[in-house]
Amino acid sequence: MHLVKWFRKNMSKLMAIFVIIIMLAFIMPSVLKQLARPKFKSTDKPMWFFNKDKSISRNDIAQATRELSVLKMLYIDDFLLSQPDLRFKLLGQLLFPQAARGSLLSDDLKRTCVRMQFRIDPERIDDFFAQASGRAELFWILLKAETENVSYTMTVETAGKFLDMLLTKMTDGRVNAAAAVQNVGRSNQMTDDMVVQTFADLLSVLRYIKTVTGIEDVTEAQMEFIAAKTQETVSAEFVEFANEIFINEIKEPGEEKILAQFEKYKNNLPGIITEDNPCGFGYKQEPKAAIEYMIIKLEDMKKLVDKPTEDETEDFYQQNLDAYTEQYPIDPNNPDSDIAERQRSYAEVADNIKETLMLRKVSAKAMSILNTAVQQADEGFSSLNFDTADVSQFRQAAKDYAQVAENIAKQNNIKIYTGKTNLVTQKELQKNNSIGFLVIQAQSSILTRLPRYVFAAEQFGKEAVKLGPFEPAKPKMYVSIGPVSDNMRTVIGIVRVIEAENSSVPQDINLSYKKNLPSISENDKKDEDAFSLKDNVIQDCKKFAAFELARQKANDFAKMAKDIGWDKAVDKYNSLCPAKGLLNTQKTFETKSWNQKRRLSQVDIETVKLSMSQSPIAEEFIKKNITNAALVNKFYSLLEPQQTKIENVPVVVEFEPQLACYVVKSFSRQPETVQNYEQTRQRIAFREDYIITQSIAVEYLMPENITKRAGLRIADESNDSEQQELTEPNGV
Repeated sequence: MHLVKWFRKNMSKLMAIFVIIIMLAFIMPSVLKQLARPKFKSTDKPMWFFNKDKSISRNDIAQATRELSVLKMLYIDDFLLSQPDLRFKLLGQLLFPQAARGSLLSDDLKRTCVRMQFRIDPERIDDFFAQASGRAELFWILLKAETENVSYTMTVETAGKFLDMLLTKMTDGRVNAAAAVQNVGRSNQMTDDMVVQTFADLLSVLRYIKTVTGIEDVTEAQMEFIAAKTQETVSAEFVEFANEIFINEIKEPGEEKILAQFEKYKNNLPGIITEDNPCGFGYKQEPKAAIEYMIIKLEDMKKLVDKPTEDETEDFYQQNLDAYTEQYPIDPNNPDSDIAERQRSYAEVADNIKETLMLRKVSAKAMSILNTAVQQADEGFSSLNFDTADVSQFRQAAKDYAQVAENIAKQNNIKIYTGKTNLVTQKELQKNNSIGFLVIQAQSSILTRLPRYVFAAEQFGKEAVKLGPFEPAKPKMYVSIGPVSDNMRTVIGIVRVIEAENSSVPQDINLSYKKNLPSISENDKKDEDAFSLKDNVIQDCKKFAAFELARQKANDFAKMAKDIGWDKAVDKYNSLCPAKGLLNTQKTFETKSWNQKRRLSQVDIETVKLSMSQSPIAEEFIKKNITNAALVNKFYSLLEPQQTKIENVPVVVEFEPQLACYVVKSFSRQPETVQNYEQTRQRIAFREDYIITQSIAVEYLMPENITKRAGLRIADESNDSEQQELTEPNGV
């Protein structure tokens, strides 16, 4: 039979077979996936055990999901997160995690901790948000069980009354509590009593959390110490004998002395002050990274965009009228007069608007150009598996930055600065004005500095910078970072890490290298581009010798001051030791003073750390604050217990962290008075209690601590993959 005739005769049968095949093609993947998934014999089968003999099943998880849904529909998530108490906010994030809201909350908590001086490490806040991105149902079950275990429960009647007040307040009376409970119950297949009971469970958990974290008692001795620490001030008069003053008098050290200095401190990182190394000498090499960069000056981009027109400027003004209002006193001669508001005219603000629009146009154009550069430079990565590919594969697939920049520069008629640094430390990157001020924007409103971000690459292992959950993902070698820009919006660019090296002890003293840092900014110093370990060791030897000479001169000065008087000794010493190499200083030695200076606490230092987190000079500034605090404490050690001022003056104080000596004319402390303490005693007690309870909250509600307290463990190792799926992060 002819083939065509056979097809015609059997067409209906063939069509039926084709339909069946198509249906199988659609359903087989899902069928195979279901068959491949581990099965539970029953939804009541335990998935986890906790508290010795208690268990959690899939049914328990489903019930917890319904209960959290009920609370969310009753606006409890908004209620918790709107409270000033950290315990409410943290519980809200734990039970109702959201990515965008979590980022804002994390930044807000860090600022609150600094402002209120809570004793919470910002990194622990990062840990909390990273861990709180898992399944909220588990935390809800465990916290409820912990509360029920101590019979810390609230009645349904009390919870109902509170819910009525809460919904009335949060909705300005628009929502009736009884109707809301009925609607929520119907949506979740729960009775009214079950809905209110869920809210009662939440109140019980909150009440228990407040009790557990609020058990600290503030003692009288503790309050006295706080009052003394915060209210006490010190005053001093002294002359500083810094090593820099005498370093030009020091001869070059011999080779033997240089090698001895190197061998003694080659295993120490520089700047780390310890009892064995009070001067902070160190020659161990810190982690280093090499980067490749492509940077554009925004000033050069102005020729590529049109200036804002009058229509564009006026349209922007009309669309942002609220931004151009100002308040002023009705009676300018009376500071207590009523405040009025007026709309600034278009003519007043037109120039500022044009500058804003021009900056936006320039930034948009620069972003467009650099995005094109990223696409071209990274196009070879499309065939790579980012999870399994090694560094060599990324290196081979990466396009040449210089070639990409040259092509794009020609197309747009602009200058693009490109280059590669050698292996340099984070500090060396930070000091460079072209790179050190660049920042990266992610979910967090606290920007991430590029030099810090570069050293978060996984190649640094345990020495890698730890990034928070709302900062950018870790950089990958040879993958472009950016666009990145500085806070002043003067430059914008992309960079990539091309080499990473962990800290190491130098093999010998002859280590040297060129940094090859970019010199785009006019403030970059080309003479700082070279590093010589031997030069550093020699300089440290000379500094220490100058310190010894400073000690001798300080003791001579102290003796002279006793013999002829302080002021005459200062004048005499200035005539004997004229200024050498000191800029903008009329006299080498001057009497300096502290007037009611407060001693810095660790909390003050942490405040400075967070407030300067975006600054490339943060480390040096913080180090200076720590050193100054240590100097005040050194002066303070001159006093005997209960003594308010030193008697036998002048006295010489040696301060090795700065390699300087101080001849002290006077030093006194002004302690907190009994009268002031009695007036502030109650306020101190309330504040200290509040700080303690808020500070404990983070650790108490830390997810890892919740599971540890409960002793949470997997019930069946064979179903580990299923349980992992239920507890994996939700991408917060």
